[in-house]
Amino acid sequence: MNIRVRGISYHFVIHQDKEQLPALVLLHGFMGSFQSFDHLIPELRSFCNPITIDLLGHGKSEGAELHYRFSTKEQVADLSKLISEQLHIPLYLYGYSMGGRLALQLALHQPHLFRGLILESSTFGIEDETERQARQSLDARRSDDLTGNFKGFLESWQKMPLFASSTAEKELLKRNKEIQQHQNPFWLANSLQGFGTGTMPCARDRLGELKVPVHLIAGEKDSKFVHINRTMEKEIADAKLHSIKEAGHRVHLDQPEAVISVMEKALAV
Repeated sequence: MNIRVRGISYHFVIHQDKEQLPALVLLHGFMGSFQSFDHLIPELRSFCNPITIDLLGHGKSEGAELHYRFSTKEQVADLSKLISEQLHIPLYLYGYSMGGRLALQLALHQPHLFRGLILESSTFGIEDETERQARQSLDARRSDDLTGNFKGFLESWQKMPLFASSTAEKELLKRNKEIQQHQNPFWLANSLQGFGTGTMPCARDRLGELKVPVHLIAGEKDSKFVHINRTMEKEIADAKLHSIKEAGHRVHLDQPEAVISVMEKALAV
């Protein structure tokens, strides 16, 4: 369904609503959509009520003309309002990559909405100011590429070393590319500039504020994010890292059964 939230039309799907089961909201990554999790939904229904949301400027949700509207503050305000007014709270929250960064910010700013947190291939942000500036410059160049040559950008993005270790089935990779191809390049460019890793506030010094159980997922082949998540595991009071074998950055595509298993453990009450 679609609903207007603070002037923006957001698309979300409640895949099931059984009173006896906990709710799990899933947030996709950059260039993804609610369809990114279609292959997980059938099994998720056995132990939870899955809810998928198209993030700002992605899928069937509207974007905005100015990139400041994609900032952490604005997106947290949007999703807090949507979740608190449309769903049964408190609930569980999962996020992949960009969606994981947003999920972390949501849990820090609105802890009363959540019972637990699952973060896949995510990060708390960039601490070093020089690195932050460099990442902002990189995302600005990527934004220009997005609007100037979207097809070329997609080809370059899909060849990034970050995704080179993927072990996903061909059909899942094909579907992932199709989802990316149907995005709005202008809104994606604004998303990169407004909510890129170099732009969002670094949350490392706030990790100790998390009081809910946190399950961290990282692909064993994704060494950068394994390292980041080991740091997060140490600094979050109730955190457990799941390093998934035969998986790269997109663990939910490479090893979907392993991700579902972690989700089921996280939601067990």
